[in-house]
Amino acid sequence: MTNPISKTIILIPSLEPNEKLPAYVQQLHGYGFVHIVIVDDGSGEKYQPLFAELSRQGCIVLRHMVNLGKGAALKTGFLYIEQQLQDAACIVTADSDGQHAAEDVYRLAKEAVLQPEALTLGVRDFSKGGIPPKSLVGNRIASSMFALLYGKQLSDTQTGLRAFGPQLLPFFQRIRGSRFEYELQMLISCIHTGVPISTLPIQVIYEHGNTGTHFRAIRDSFRVMRVLFTGFLQFILSSLGSSVVDLGIAWLLMDTLRPMLEEQAFLRIWIATVTARVVSIGVNYLLNKHLVFRKKNSRGSLWRYLALCALVIMLSSGGVYMIHTVFLIDEKIAKLICDALLFLLSYQVQQRWVFAARGHRLP
Repeated sequence: MTNPISKTIILIPSLEPNEKLPAYVQQLHGYGFVHIVIVDDGSGEKYQPLFAELSRQGCIVLRHMVNLGKGAALKTGFLYIEQQLQDAACIVTADSDGQHAAEDVYRLAKEAVLQPEALTLGVRDFSKGGIPPKSLVGNRIASSMFALLYGKQLSDTQTGLRAFGPQLLPFFQRIRGSRFEYELQMLISCIHTGVPISTLPIQVIYEHGNTGTHFRAIRDSFRVMRVLFTGFLQFILSSLGSSVVDLGIAWLLMDTLRPMLEEQAFLRIWIATVTARVVSIGVNYLLNKHLVFRKKNSRGSLWRYLALCALVIMLSSGGVYMIHTVFLIDEKIAKLICDALLFLLSYQVQQRWVFAARGHRLP
């Protein structure tokens, strides 16, 4: 039987590497990895002798003439592997800055071969000491927000050590993003499409306080945060838009029906309110389906959405009453608190149930 490690592809995006990269490649060779693809992401002529040395070591070196970003480098590697290395057992991505021990790459590859349909992450334990403050704070914030918004607890959302089967290559090439934000978008896209995400603990390695990183604190952090919150902000805008529709139609009908139902105020208000709510629910469903969660083919999602709406209405009325009577909070404040919590709940339920992928079908 063929050793799956010998058919594992190691993909390393690299920008302006130092002399430690060839040594790292030698370590990977020592664990039986013979297929190593390195993408030079616009390092410049100064670094070409080092990449030439990597070629002499047996690496496949792909080159961007200008820096396009880590996400773009990964996609270049994915495309090459899909077209030229079609008998791969699995693909492992690793960073070129010395953060991923060859031993952990080996462990991750063995794990990924057993579950090629999943994205397996090598996650670092940030509870240990010796971690640069900006890396610690950034990862803690990103992990907490990721769990809150996407319902998946991952201790390390920024890890570059990842592994998966070759059947996921086309999917990962279609994911948006070209720089550091791409790796976070990978996780979000996996959740939206039902691709399993598993984790494997790895060593925490930061050489010289992580001074070799090309992560730009302000610009790249903004890109990552934008990816993290885009879906939720779209959900907020969708809800606000639906509220405007609801209010506008209700006001319009109240005035339009006045001449016909001048003596029947209750019936006029009831017709206007119910009609407006039905239309706004339809608008909100369509916005969430096509723009927020992007599920053009989601069988049964309308009925799940309507069931969620009914549940939210019941929880809202019951929750406001309970908060008011148990905690002695004013009804208006209780309504604000309850609806805010239900808003977060609704986002999670729509993402994980109403518009969730069925049967693990990739787009």
